[in-house]
Amino acid sequence: MIHLAWSILERILPRVASALIMLVLAAIVAPSVVGMYAWMVLALTLVQTVGDTAARQTAVVHAGTEGGDRFVRRFRGWSAGVGGGLLAATVVALSLTQAGPDRWQAIALVPFVLVPSCSALGLDALVRLQRAGRWKHIASSQAWSSTASLLCSVPILVTTHSLLASALQATLAEAGFALLNRRHAARSVPATTDDDRPGTATSTVFRDYLHTALFALLGWGQGQTDRVSIGALAGDARLGQYAFAMSLSRSVGDAAALATINVIRPVLVGAARSGRGSELVGLAERSLRRSLAVSVLAAVLTTVGAQLLVAPFLAEAWDPALALVPVLALAVAPSVVAWTVTAILQAESRMRWASPIKAIGVLLSLPIGVVAVHDLELAAWLVNARELVVMGLLLVAARHRAPWRGGLLALGVVLVGAALLLLTGA
Repeated sequence: MIHLAWSILERILPRVASALIMLVLAAIVAPSVVGMYAWMVLALTLVQTVGDTAARQTAVVHAGTEGGDRFVRRFRGWSAGVGGGLLAATVVALSLTQAGPDRWQAIALVPFVLVPSCSALGLDALVRLQRAGRWKHIASSQAWSSTASLLCSVPILVTTHSLLASALQATLAEAGFALLNRRHAARSVPATTDDDRPGTATSTVFRDYLHTALFALLGWGQGQTDRVSIGALAGDARLGQYAFAMSLSRSVGDAAALATINVIRPVLVGAARSGRGSELVGLAERSLRRSLAVSVLAAVLTTVGAQLLVAPFLAEAWDPALALVPVLALAVAPSVVAWTVTAILQAESRMRWASPIKAIGVLLSLPIGVVAVHDLELAAWLVNARELVVMGLLLVAARHRAPWRGGLLALGVVLVGAALLLLTGA
């Protein structure tokens, strides 16, 4: 349980930092500028999803093998070159589509280009700390880096109203996190693990990474296609409102859920490798009971906080975004079940079953973006429907390893939450 607490802290801090930057932006700049920032965040999350996130999950599974170590070394170069190049292209595209002062706002996003290199710098150290269960050290690194980045960026944002502050916050946070993790790993974690399998080929690790990256890419598409559609069809201002609502409503819940997955993933992998596959369902169910309880608590706190702490500081232009917060917060429950089932499929090397399901999620995201052009609240309810459909399909794909009780519990959370919102008129 203590590992889960530290993991939650590690996951929640960067999301809180990003949400705080988004909140300050909403308070001092127009929705169209927030929309420009949202476009950059879309590109960054895409690069991190198929790069850092997929590589981290693959490295955890293959840590301590020759192929796994070689993959991590090569990935650093790929991340800096490909990831940085894609982010640079995004900055150029934004600057070319803006005019006047907004063009300088786009150019100020240049520091984002360094984020992939900073993330890759600490990949091997982070994997070693996770495998060793040093979640306290990881959380400490995240706390110091997030706090320092905010102390540097928020004053710049308040005084200059420039997106340079948001770009510096992301870059400084990733760089500090990587350097501190390397320091902790060098002091307290040996370079190899007990699960040393030197015969694992690099091609095998790379193949696993491609499956994981494809699934992660489809997952990004499922969660972001609606935003891309809104930005393309309705413009930066509408995208800014939707992105702000999504950040405010899901930052805490998603962070807690992902923290639970990070803790349970090595346990599931260990059980699958040692021939204890029959224990996977029980492990997943126990994990889901904790994570779903945390997601419900996060939804309540987020909804109350949005009305009492955030609304008084924002102009009326942000009222439609604030109305979406309680609805979007409910979608965390089916999402955490889907992520848990994904970890089970990954532990059993059955990720090929997950990618087509994520592709369905991407297709279901297209109408959400179209509907959001005219009705943001209806789009938010469609987000919940999409997450429930994807969750159900993944449970079917997991077959006898599926945590069905957790799935039913998540369905109950959404239905009860919807009934309460209907009765209270929220």
